[in-house]
Amino acid sequence: MIGKESLPQHGAMFGMQDPSQTLVQIERYMDGGRLELSEVMATQFCDLMLSKKKREPQDQVFLLKGLRLMCDIYLMRNKADQSLGTIKRMHRERKALVRLLQKHAPNMLASMQPEEEDHLRAGRLYAAAGKNKAAKKAFSKCERLSPGHLLAALHGARSAPSKPHIERFMGAIQTAGDVILANGQFQLQPENSPMVMLDEVLATLDECARAMPALAALCQQEKERLEGQQQAILQGEQAANARLQSALDNLQPKHDYYQYG
Repeated sequence: MIGKESLPQHGAMFGMQDPSQTLVQIERYMDGGRLELSEVMATQFCDLMLSKKKREPQDQVFLLKGLRLMCDIYLMRNKADQSLGTIKRMHRERKALVRLLQKHAPNMLASMQPEEEDHLRAGRLYAAAGKNKAAKKAFSKCERLSPGHLLAALHGARSAPSKPHIERFMGAIQTAGDVILANGQFQLQPENSPMVMLDEVLATLDECARAMPALAALCQQEKERLEGQQQAILQGEQAANARLQSALDNLQPKHDYYQYG
């Protein structure tokens, strides 16, 4: 019994006719804040998938998705110290999936979630569990696979605020482009990695300045640049999305063709 909700047995919960629907249901529970139930369901789902010794490629896809959800739930429930085995299993099953797809369905390889996202997921859990060395290694791996990955650089600077990490973080900020306003929230949107909220970037710059006084002036300078763009958007002096506006401007005709009519 979870609260007032009783959990179905394996067969009733899954049936395994359509495990994709089970994964969707777990995600819905996560989105709805029903994290305890999500954890129980995800645990049972992964156990059930792992019990299948000879898995088809699609089974392996479902298993890996379940393990990722387990990791995300551990982070959301502040149970990172319990996630270490799941992290290792996630990496191991990803490698197994790659081997399966290479052999049986190479056309599916391109649709896999980028590897760097699993290293980012692992790094955040390691950092939350106080495993700073492992976290640093995971964030560095993510950045190597995806140079300029702002979210990895941000978490790397937080977990190990050394000069190289802070400099990589500031470099990733600059590579990400201008501040934008989307859905009522200020953020940075790198082209090849997840968006990051501006407030989180600014707060991390403050943390870096405190941790490394020698770089405090550079951190403050970068913070003021971003805050200046934010104010310019609020005052109508800068487009809410400068990248999108530039793309739209480039679609405008360069000449007034009617003058030749």
